[in-house]
Amino acid sequence: MKTKSSKVYFLSWEKRKNLTKLLEISRLSEILNNRDFIAIKTHFGEKGNHGYIKLDLFKDIINIVKSKKNYPFLTDTNTIYNGQRNNTPNHLMLAHGHGFSFEKTKIPVIIADGLKGNDYKEVKINGTYFKSVKIAQAIYEADSMIVISHFKGHILSGFGGAIKNLGMGCAAKIGKFEIHSGVSPTVNESKCIGCGKCVKICSHEALKIINGKIKLDADKCAGCGECIISCNIGALTLTWSEPSKSFQEKTVEYALGAVKDKKIFYITFINNITTFCDCWSMENPTIAPDIGIITSDDPVAIDQAALDLVIKNTGEDVFKKAHPNINHKTQLEYAEKIGLGSRKYILETVDI
Repeated sequence: MKTKSSKVYFLSWEKRKNLTKLLEISRLSEILNNRDFIAIKTHFGEKGNHGYIKLDLFKDIINIVKSKKNYPFLTDTNTIYNGQRNNTPNHLMLAHGHGFSFEKTKIPVIIADGLKGNDYKEVKINGTYFKSVKIAQAIYEADSMIVISHFKGHILSGFGGAIKNLGMGCAAKIGKFEIHSGVSPTVNESKCIGCGKCVKICSHEALKIINGKIKLDADKCAGCGECIISCNIGALTLTWSEPSKSFQEKTVEYALGAVKDKKIFYITFINNITTFCDCWSMENPTIAPDIGIITSDDPVAIDQAALDLVIKNTGEDVFKKAHPNINHKTQLEYAEKIGLGSRKYILETVDI
């Protein structure tokens, strides 16, 4: 367990145009060695989603990386749920449509786990849930990684930041299934009105309407939670405590595998803070004001700092309010316990 306080640098949202200065002060350049392959891990946003970090906000990051003699690429991994990012051709088309084209970035976009999400390397971690984890091959092979995260809410972990971006975001498809295993909805037929919204969103054919009521095939369920979000009348719910705890801890173990033997720099945007994650393509209300941008070399410290900044600026824990049945501190506590980083940090405000 890491006990030393980590440094976290903060730039207020009003001063976001000074991002380059923030990156200089927080020493991004220290991980940019010549001839290294550098993965810039981000999230291109699901179709219809508006919460993802737009290219204009981090062009400065790309420009700094390109100033060195190395091989940078933008990257993410394919998803297991129904959407535009569950295979590489569609994922690339979506990224291009959201502005991440070579013409604009001058660096390639590579979907890290290959055409169908099956390209990965096993990384030994000797964890409680996993002895090894399946990390997307292009991320595994990169020498360094810049992890660009959007801090927002999440239906299973309360909030999502750098840890979630590492754990779920760097896992190949089979790894995502491993993380989600054990997370299945509870069906309350008495509340079901037979609208079929959940059936349409389930890419695994685990749900059917029979005699006007929803039926679940648990053997087909991937545990992604999309159906639960789609149901606004409570016919599909989750027995929250244990699935959320194991989901968060499994995600943390995958994050530990993603960072192994790698130089990493973390940049988190605390703006457009929404109830749900950027995988959500429907209405996604904001729950806090735009706050700023933070950087660190510690994924646990940067998530803890982001959470504290949101609570400080809103006067309440908006993630607990949005997801009252989730203990979102589980991911932070477990991450510190297994040595991913430290919850202790020193916040340095970049006042320009």
